[in-house]
Amino acid sequence: MSFKIAYDRRATSTYAFAILAEAWNEMVQDGLTPDNLGVPPISPDTEVIYAVGKDGDIVGVLAWNHDVHASAYEVTIAYVEPSSRQQGVFAEMIEDLCERAYAAGVAKIVSTVPAGSVAVTAFKQVGGKQVSITYEHKVT
Repeated sequence: MSFKIAYDRRATSTYAFAILAEAWNEMVQDGLTPDNLGVPPISPDTEVIYAVGKDGDIVGVLAWNHDVHASAYEVTIAYVEPSSRQQGVFAEMIEDLCERAYAAGVAKIVSTVPAGSVAVTAFKQVGGKQVSITYEHKVT
């Protein structure tokens, strides 16, 4: 599959908005959001990289916020359409984000992902290292 990587400075006015909504919907349905939170982590300042397939359809999206105090880009949504997975889309988006971070003098890219999710494997496959584990206790 051939695709190109594109960028928008604001997630709220991006051509990739529909796939952001699709990504968040899938995460909510699969129970992969914090406490099944129904509000997506997208703000007017969220930046977006997206992959456009050869037919013009958007097949993947990566959204992040810049945490200036931590000198980090915090990935809030990473998603690739099911029919476009295993074709290097995610790796290309992460590579583009790494290049942007380097050019901006940002020290690291971080992403919090649910244990046991496909995202754990995906981030490891593109060179991410696990640096913490969060434990959650239900209070009854």
